[in-house]
Amino acid sequence: MLFFRLTLVPIQEGKMEDAMSFAEEKVDEFMGIPGLLQVALCENSDGQLMSWSTWLSEDSMNGSSEQLAEALGGLKDFVTGPPEISFGPMTAGQQYVNIMKGDREGQSFVVRIGYGSEYIEEKYDEGMDWLQNTVYAGYEGTEGLLGAFAVDVGGKFVTLSNWDSQEALDASLESFQQIMADAQNYIKSPPTIVTGECSIWRNMASFPAGKLSEWSK
Repeated sequence: MLFFRLTLVPIQEGKMEDAMSFAEEKVDEFMGIPGLLQVALCENSDGQLMSWSTWLSEDSMNGSSEQLAEALGGLKDFVTGPPEISFGPMTAGQQYVNIMKGDREGQSFVVRIGYGSEYIEEKYDEGMDWLQNTVYAGYEGTEGLLGAFAVDVGGKFVTLSNWDSQEALDASLESFQQIMADAQNYIKSPPTIVTGECSIWRNMASFPAGKLSEWSK
């Protein structure tokens, strides 16, 4: 099962551009890390530096924590406090377009993330089935949507969708909200939503269109 890590870093006012430039200089050092499949960095709508990464397994993620910390240690010059880190297994997901190894370098995209929503434990399996086979299946054919997935971060969900542009995301919000209307049956509270433009994206593996549960390296 694929593993996911989300990091939200509070950045000093006026220092975001410097922080992103520093991160871009360092990101290619991640290319040879065993088990790291994807990494992206964005400035989000809350003024944070947001990074997310996809891993082959929990062991590969944990085994690389010191290497990542060393590579990004210089970010301390730009932050105002400790990062907020969430991680866990991908429990549902769909890739809508082929993203091949090496694709999208130098191309920005938009991400929409919902986090902090506690799920109803006794409805977990039902909720995962609904998310994969109703929600993500319902997104099929949405213009500009690259992929979407959900992560279990210990009693709470993180959901993420990737878009070609802010315009594509905005144009789909109404239908997106209609498809998600039954979410209240599976969660105890609505998520916190952030969006961001990701100018840094590295794909160290190929992700063909299809269910992420069927992905294999």
